Amino acid sequence: MKAVTVVPGTAGSARLEEVPEPDPALGSVVVEAIAAGICGTDAEIASGSYGWAPPGRGRLILGHESLGRVVDPGPSGFAVGEHVVGIVRRPDPVPCANCAVGEWDMCSNGHYTERGIKQVDGFMAERWRIEPDYAVRVDKSLGALGVLLEPTTVVAKAWEHIAAIGRRTFWDPSAVLVVGAGPIGLLAALIGVQHGAGVHVVDRVTSGPKPALVKQLGAT
Repeated sequence: MKAVTVVPGTAGSARLEEVPEPDPALGSVVVEAIAAGICGTDAEIASGSYGWAPPGRGRLILGHESLGRVVDPGPSGFAVGEHVVGIVRRPDPVPCANCAVGEWDMCSNGHYTERGIKQVDGFMAERWRIEPDYAVRVDKSLGALGVLLEPTTVVAKAWEHIAAIGRRTFWDPSAVLVVGAGPIGLLAALIGVQHGAGVHVVDRVTSGPKPALVKQLGAT
């Protein structure tokens, strides 16, 4: 099968190449790729800024923003044809206090691994495997937009933290300021509007698609 791979730490090493079928150790659910997102993290890995290949390997399969179709569910409870998105991070094996309670995003010792980023192959391949507990069902009606689930979770996590901080005392916000109208900023604006807030997006650009997209989302 084909996959996009890179030698972490080596600029200009990204390429589309033939690779073996995914290792069964990566999970019992076999998924056929529908779409893969490309973000700043992927660009930085491809530029040689960082990234870690799997142990004993020189190249890493890129891709952490995923959307796929289940082709072999194994003993997972998933059905053939269901759309799924893969969770990216895995808790460290120690584990630290945060990983022990399921807060892997807040890992305190850095021993976590991440699909397509740190020590585990990613989802930018024709097929990939995943553990059932790390696959998230996505409604088929979303189509290719399901690939936005992973970046949307970044904003959802930020919103959870903002709310937790604010609710330490009386808190009744009515407006949200989003700095930057890139993909994450637009998703933040969308979630802010869904929460019923007046959303204002600040960006340096005054032309192109960004202002129109902000308006379509119901923000200014």
